[in-house]
Parts: sequence; C-alpha cells; structure tokens
Amino acid sequence: MDITLIYFSQTGNTRRIAEAMAEVFRRAKHATRLVSLKKASPQDAVACDLLGIGTPCFSSQAPTPIKAFLQNLPALQSKRAFVFATSGGAPGRVLFDLTRLLQNKGAEVVGGFLARGKLHHPAPCLWGRFPDRPGADDFSQARRFATAVIEHVSAGHPGAAAESRPDTFKPRGGFYDFVTFISTDGFLRLMLPEPKPDPLRCNQCQWCVYECPMHNITLHPYPSLGDHCIRCYRCLVGCPQKAFDADWRLGNLAILSFYNTTFERWFGDLKPGERIY
Repeated sequence: MDITLIYFSQTGNTRRIAEAMAEVFRRAKHATRLVSLKKASPQDAVACDLLGIGTPCFSSQAPTPIKAFLQNLPALQSKRAFVFATSGGAPGRVLFDLTRLLQNKGAEVVGGFLARGKLHHPAPCLWGRFPDRPGADDFSQARRFATAVIEHVSAGHPGAAAESRPDTFKPRGGFYDFVTFISTDGFLRLMLPEPKPDPLRCNQCQWCVYECPMHNITLHPYPSLGDHCIRCYRCLVGCPQKAFDADWRLGNLAILSFYNTTFERWFGDLKPGERIY
C-alpha cells in the first residue's frame, strides 16, 4: 500500500507525530512518504492509497493554509484517509475541520488523532504551555493509532478505526467550538498585534519571506507584511535575528479572556491529571 502523510508544521511538533506514524507504516512494509505542506502538491494526495493530513491547531481550529490546500484538491472519490493534529490549547474543531474538507472531496476518513504540543505562541499568557510535549506517551499513542488505522484499512473494515477520537467526525459543541466561529483571520487581525520588523536587527536574509505560510511578507528592503496575516507569529518566534516584535498590552488580554487556564480546564478537553504548565 502507498501511504502519504502531508503535514503542516512550524515548530516541529506535528512533523514529529507524523514521523512516529510513518515508522509504524514502514515496519508493516508499506511504502510511506512524508511531505511538508510547503512542498506538497495535489498529486501527492491523489496518487496514494491512504492519505494522512496533519496540522497544528490555531485558535481551536485548522489553520488557513491547510484548509486552503484541502479546498483546492481534486476529487478524492472513495480514497481512504485519516487526520491528526497537535494542540497547545483547546483543540476545538481542528480534527473535524480536516475531516469535513476531505469528505467534501469524496474521501472516506477512517480516524483522527490528537496530541499535545508545546505552545510557541508569543502572547505572554500562552508562551510555554504543555512543556516537553509531545513526549514519549504521545508518540506511543500515535504509533498505536497508526497501527489501528493500517489494520482497519488493510482488513477493509468500514467506519472508524479503533483509537480514533469521536470529535474527528462530530464537533463536541462546546465553548471552544463557539470560539472558532468568531476567530476568523480578519477578526484576529483586529484583535491581535501585527508583528513589526526592526530594521536595526534585520539582515535581509529572507527567512521570514520563505517561512510565512501565507506568503504575506516581502522585502522593501526590509520585511513588509501584506493584508493576509493570520497572526501565527511564525516570523516573530522563528526569525534567526529576532528582528520582529509585537505590542501585547491589549492582545494578551484578548487572548486571556478566551484561553485562560480556568476555561481550558473546564472546556478545553484536558485529560485527568494533565498539566498545562
């Protein structure tokens, strides 16, 4: 069986989960490819027998870049697929978003998996949540899920594979599902600060131009952001020269009103004993 895993990963959390799943598929003698979203083409999704789609969770939902990729795929009639995500906060609809978009293309989604990942968002109220995740237990669970998927698909069973999360196929309908309806890219641009480049630190290396998932940064001669920023802050967090900054005085309060630790414990799908910090 030919298996392709297409993943969107900025800090490595989702990529590492994809690699753990790929180990299982390869041990079972299946030809397996890992493809970063930056390099993925529609043909990568079409040509395989089993398709995996992975992403981090942004604002309790799937990020715009992975949604756009799936929306632009050709028909995937009856192709079997699975979805996976990493989350440093309340996961909300992230798995269901991926499932719905694949189903709209005709794919049969057989399961979904979620792991925690250390949060790299620069807002002071969020930075560093879920330290050391994904960890050994997360990778072990990812491998168990991959084993269940490959056994399910190889046997030709209908429905969902064992180890799959119920919210893959139906939203939980909780507080963070509501949050996703207001957390559009436009709303986030209004509520959260725009990354600002510092010409004194910038050496015009173009790292941010390549890394921006929305292709929203150009050099004139220093970085300039266009109108399509999704406030992922990849440029701010990852810039090798630390040449971006943001004023978090108001944005941090806006985030804290939805993603405070109390709300995340009440509504955010934490497991018993699972710690945020």
